[in-house]
Amino acid sequence: MAGAPQCAGAGDRHEIVAEVTSAIHCANFIQAGQVFVFDMKGVIKAEKSTANLCLGILARIQPGLLMAMDRAAEGLHPISPRWRNFDCYDLGIDHGGMGKVTVKLHLRDAATHEVLRELPSPA
Repeated sequence: MAGAPQCAGAGDRHEIVAEVTSAIHCANFIQAGQVFVFDMKGVIKAEKSTANLCLGILARIQPGLLMAMDRAAEGLHPISPRWRNFDCYDLGIDHGGMGKVTVKLHLRDAATHEVLRELPSPA
């Protein structure tokens, strides 16, 4: 995508957050309630993220970040109502894997951390 998203949620004012909703036997010690924080271009903000970095979950989140950029460019709320939950590549203990981590995406105000269910009006 060329350029920054065109919606009201673009720029430094808003962040995309992947909140860990479930973590069972995670090999990277990720825990429920921790977060991965991204800017509106999908770049991780490691200094604001509380979860340990894991390529397995980050790779699974990446399509949601691309969709968020596309939706923002169309003037829509960046987080799709249908594509907001993602899980890691690990199959989980029940299926021969190590564990399982799931996340839910949301948009938040970068300064206040208030979750934005609707886009603010352009000022």
